[in-house]
Amino acid sequence: MEFPFGQPTDAIIQVAYTVPDLAAGVRWWTDELGVGPWFMNERIGGEGSTYRGEPGKAEFALALAFSGHTMVELIQTLDDEPSIYKDAYERHGYGFHHVAKAVPNVREEVERREAGGSAVRFHDVTPGGDVYFLDAGEDAPGMIELVQDSEITREIFTGAWRASVDWDGSRPLRDFAELLPA
Repeated sequence: MEFPFGQPTDAIIQVAYTVPDLAAGVRWWTDELGVGPWFMNERIGGEGSTYRGEPGKAEFALALAFSGHTMVELIQTLDDEPSIYKDAYERHGYGFHHVAKAVPNVREEVERREAGGSAVRFHDVTPGGDVYFLDAGEDAPGMIELVQDSEITREIFTGAWRASVDWDGSRPLRDFAELLPA
């Protein structure tokens, strides 16, 4: 089975990187690799999220785009509050941060992974449902993001993918709100 944006439902759907400057990161991916258009959320996180089981305060900006059937996400921290992004930067600098999978029952999958030794480091609720970031152990190159596979999640990701198909380079930066259901 496949998502409407072409990835098999059991595949990684996203590769994400932290960057010091979101606009510069977007420019590089667009100019060097032709990735776009990018859908930007200029402020996310903070109230309602949890970091290591405590109320989250950190805010960040993100942009996502597709290259073929793979989603690329860029994240910039907006403050010095403790966060999964600050942790990664302090450990190994900017660069690769996580891969994401969309799963039909995200809470069940989180419980299964916790039973296997993974730990939830961040949780938030998005328009499409719960999102969890798990620390996958010392040997892992980054974190695993688990996203609730829902109709809204599929609409958002499929909208970004459709915008990338035959993209002519116009409007390389777009508002993430354009992807949200009316």
